[in-house]
Amino acid sequence: MAAAAAVKRRQEVEAAIAAGEIHLPAQPIQPKGGKRRNSLPDEGAGFWKYQRQVAVAYMDVKSQLAVAVLISGNFLVNIVEKWIDPSGEVHADVWRGTDLFFNILFFIELMINMYGFWWVRFWTSAWNVFDFVVVSIGVLDVFQVQLPGPLSLLRMMRAFRVFRLFKRVQSLKKILDSLTKALPSHINSFGILLLVMCIYAILAVDFFMNYGGEGFYTTNLNDTIDATTTRGLSWGYDYYGNFGLSLFTMFQVITGDSWSEAVARPLVHGQDGVLAFGSAMYFISFQLVCGVVLINVTIAILLEKMLDDGSEKMEAAQQEAQRRLLEGIDLDKLPIEVLDGAISGSLTGDALGEAGEMLEMEGEVQQMRRDLLVLRKGLKDVLVTLQKPEDLSAIDELEVASVTESTHDE
Repeated sequence: MAAAAAVKRRQEVEAAIAAGEIHLPAQPIQPKGGKRRNSLPDEGAGFWKYQRQVAVAYMDVKSQLAVAVLISGNFLVNIVEKWIDPSGEVHADVWRGTDLFFNILFFIELMINMYGFWWVRFWTSAWNVFDFVVVSIGVLDVFQVQLPGPLSLLRMMRAFRVFRLFKRVQSLKKILDSLTKALPSHINSFGILLLVMCIYAILAVDFFMNYGGEGFYTTNLNDTIDATTTRGLSWGYDYYGNFGLSLFTMFQVITGDSWSEAVARPLVHGQDGVLAFGSAMYFISFQLVCGVVLINVTIAILLEKMLDDGSEKMEAAQQEAQRRLLEGIDLDKLPIEVLDGAISGSLTGDALGEAGEMLEMEGEVQQMRRDLLVLRKGLKDVLVTLQKPEDLSAIDELEVASVTESTHDE
């Protein structure tokens, strides 16, 4: 349903833009400060003489495609290495040679990027910072620099080089941007999911911790079943002995895999009918609430963000419409529904057109009012000059306000 709603909204926005009901701004909305963060540098002098040319060449599609091929090739080499030589000792010279080859090329690519977009343009990009960290770790590995303590784990960052593809492949970047946009909503939904799981875990500790504590349990068919797990613990304690064990058991259940049978079937087939029925309702309700409702809420949020391609166009159009509507006009003269639509961003193309026509008419009425006042004064001056004061009463009857109101209504 979320996917269908997002697709429908995108189609409506695109249709409105194509029909001219929504007018996109002629110029892109610039961030505060005037310049775009990723804009090309200006012509420099001295050492920076060729900075703009280098930046243009680096941003060229062919250059970005070549770097993407290098990243993909390095990733494939890593896969082959861990497949045929996991320890890295059988073909050690080959792997060192390939690492040296890719590290040198990545270092050159980083230097070109830094030269073309130095200083602010480079460091304000999170992708550039990520490239710098990964390539720097590769350079340290080439020179076999021994990192102290936990810092040695940074060498594992080499496996994340493939993430640099997200910067250069637009379709991959779109997916990552969608995930980023959905992250705040996902945090809320995961928080609710975790809260419900914690509640069920606490209840499970109270209900099931001592089940099979004697080393066995009796089924509803009066069969005695061994209740000692392979770890030598009683069944109840192994799965529900404390909050941590119980929470992990609930996580097993929510995955929907067959291993959840081991944590539920002994309870459902127990000799105590009340406990068996209550256990069945316990696990069914947990799966309905967490496994069906809350998990699908997170999926719906993700789908909505990924399919909402028209949101940026709509936002830009609304900003431009609001700017044109509210800039330099008397807000007291606007209908309340127009103001509400401008503030909330829900103004439709028809409503915006009507508001524009109304504002244009308001300007014409004001000009007519000024013209009538000038005409009235001029006629009085003419009559005074002609010495016909008896006709001044007729001029006084020219009520500008009434004419203005009737014209406004019309």
